[in-house]
Amino acid sequence: MPTNQRDYFSLPTVRKLAERAAYICSNPSCRRITIGPDQSTSALSVKTGKAAHICAASPSGPRYDMSQTPAERSGIENGIWLCGACADLIDKNGGAGYPPDHLRKWKKTHEALMLQCLEGGKRLMFHFLAQPGDARLARRVLHLLEDKGVLYQPCPSENASHVIDSLKELRTALTTIKGEIDPTSSLYIIVESIVSACRYYMNSTSAGATPQEIEFSIGALRKVVGINVRDLEKIYSLPVPAHLQSIIPQ
Repeated sequence: MPTNQRDYFSLPTVRKLAERAAYICSNPSCRRITIGPDQSTSALSVKTGKAAHICAASPSGPRYDMSQTPAERSGIENGIWLCGACADLIDKNGGAGYPPDHLRKWKKTHEALMLQCLEGGKRLMFHFLAQPGDARLARRVLHLLEDKGVLYQPCPSENASHVIDSLKELRTALTTIKGEIDPTSSLYIIVESIVSACRYYMNSTSAGATPQEIEFSIGALRKVVGINVRDLEKIYSLPVPAHLQSIIPQ
């Protein structure tokens, strides 16, 4: 095989990778949105994400797998959607710090949680306005999130058992509040989304998880919670403290 041969992704594959990631970087420690409006004209958008190869497109690239066929190398299973900075990061030093299994875990966890957001987001289209009394309950939800260090403290300070116990407490408290919310309210969907993200973490991350596995799962959880914190801020005009602002997608 010539060393200059590259097995590129097709444009449809690039588009599908981006769509499946909801145009959000799949790195669990990054919350960057990779598409938005072009400020120069209302007719254009700006895309800053990249369809990165999990195993390199050419023999000289990082994580190259000679056992792959060209079709496998250019297929969607070998791709992951990242922001430009993270796409460059994973390829530094020959990609040694980001092995293929590491990147596949990023992709799997991110896509699973984006699916949960999608399932809730369809309903939000029909329940955009806040209902009477929601503002008081929304403040209670935000106060609960403020008190959970697992949502914003550095991952190395956490351990699997502590995280699970903390998320159980959060899920229980939010479920109680949800019982007071009108099911037709957007706040109900926000709370349900956070509860589902907590449940997903507990179902997918065991008490014996490695620090790396905890980092993956917490990063994905924070993305979902951050999206919902942004909705609390926008819909209910709530001031969000800096430590929670840090998990809102940029």
